[in-house]
Amino acid sequence: MLKKLVLHSIMAVNAGYTAFLFPLLGVLYPDRVPLTFYNLLAFMLVDTVWGAILAVIVYLVARLARIGLARAITYSIVMMWTIFWLTAVLSSGGTITSLDNVIVVGADGVAALITWATLSRLVKHYTGT
Repeated sequence: MLKKLVLHSIMAVNAGYTAFLFPLLGVLYPDRVPLTFYNLLAFMLVDTVWGAILAVIVYLVARLARIGLARAITYSIVMMWTIFWLTAVLSSGGTITSLDNVIVVGADGVAALITWATLSRLVKHYTGT
C-alpha cells in the first residue's frame, strides 16, 4: 500500500505545486520565479521529494491514529502546510505584512487544496478507501 501511496502522493503534489503554483508564481512574480525549463525541473524534483515525504506522513498518521486514508490525507496536508507557514512567518518576524506575502500564502493554500483533492481522488479510485 505504501508504494501506491507514494506514487499517488508524488502525482498529487506535482499537480498542485508544479502544474498550478509554478506557472502562477511565474506570471505574478517573473523576476523571482522565472518560467524556465530549469526552474520547472527544480519544481518537479522538489515536489517529487515532498510527495514522497507526504506519503510517508499520511501512512504513519493513518497507522498510528488508526484512521482511514481520507482523514489521514486531510490531517497530514493541513499539518504540513500549517507547520511550514508558521515556521516561515515566525522566523521572519511574526507577521505577513505585505500584499505579496499574503498572495503567496494564499496561492500556496490553493495548491495545497489541489494536492488534497487530487490525492484523495487517486487514493479513493485506486484503493477503494
